[in-house]
Amino acid sequence: MIVDKINRYLSQEELTFNEAIRYQIEKLAGYVFRRQFMENNDTSTEGKLRISSLGRCPRQIAYTYHGFEKKGKQIDSRAKIVFWTGDLTEMTIISLAKLAGVTLTATGLEQIKVELPVSKEVTAEGHPDGLLIHQNKIYLMEIKSMTSYAFERFQWGDIDQSYLVQVNCYMEALGLDACCFVALNKESGVLSERVVTKKPEIIADVRKKVSEIIASTPENLPERPYQPDEKGFYPWQCRYCSYWGHCLPNAKEVLVGNKYKLKEV
Repeated sequence: MIVDKINRYLSQEELTFNEAIRYQIEKLAGYVFRRQFMENNDTSTEGKLRISSLGRCPRQIAYTYHGFEKKGKQIDSRAKIVFWTGDLTEMTIISLAKLAGVTLTATGLEQIKVELPVSKEVTAEGHPDGLLIHQNKIYLMEIKSMTSYAFERFQWGDIDQSYLVQVNCYMEALGLDACCFVALNKESGVLSERVVTKKPEIIADVRKKVSEIIASTPENLPERPYQPDEKGFYPWQCRYCSYWGHCLPNAKEVLVGNKYKLKEV
């Protein structure tokens, strides 16, 4: 739906100049650069839920929801560069798709905010990458850049659960039943896509998890789903959590080979 048209467009001898698309990506790139590198974006998230975060560890979400001070992995220079390149991937693929004749809407600076009721009192908010109109049907569109390992799994239909939760929540909020998920192998530049259909059981699991988070208190948080292995090492999800210092007071970062891991002491 998208990838084939982009590849055909990039393979043809004569490309198309579109001043409107050029202006849009120029303006969007400037906005994203300012947001990532020239502004302080540490706004309070206490009492709020983000759709993009609902696939994470429930205890991690609860720490954010209850306003805990971050005590773990911080947003460093490397993370900011990763976020920036992710934004570049999104705007590049969207712009190429438009040049190739794909009908997209609600993208870039015109992204829409959606709200998903997750309980009687609480809603989760988010901003989908865009909407695709294909053969008189509207699809959610999601774009991610991946390592070669994750990309290979994606091509076989093994999509990270956190991504599946995110797109299913967006589809539920928008009343859609399918998503065109585009992936970029950031090491090789290869594109791939899969159509993901909405699964009600994923939405049901999200609502159950969120109800536990809302019902929790700073003194009584949801159970941690991750445990150390036989050598005392925690999985990478814990190492990259902004709250592991609260959750794992007896753990510390140790250098193993050429990378750090989190280990119970």
